[in-house]
Amino acid sequence: MGLIQRALDEAGLSTLSITQVVEITAIIKPSRALFVAHPFGLTFGNIGDTLTQRAVLSTMLKTAERMDVAGIQDSGLVWTHDDLRDRQLRKQA
Repeated sequence: MGLIQRALDEAGLSTLSITQVVEITAIIKPSRALFVAHPFGLTFGNIGDTLTQRAVLSTMLKTAERMDVAGIQDSGLVWTHDDLRDRQLRKQA
């Protein structure tokens, strides 16, 4: 995704990717990325959780609007429902 994102940026289209693993994103080096600490498959929240979904989308749009340098920004959004993200990162899901 980082290669496509950089090509789109070079063509004049502003892009922002969402990441759930900062270490991998840092290697790929997309132009701009937003870190969301949610479980894999639930980047925008649980099914039907419109409050979380809107929060992620709103944060993404605000970040895209104001982030004018390359890098990874932390959204500040943290999964608090259970330990699914931790188990996934330990490969125990």
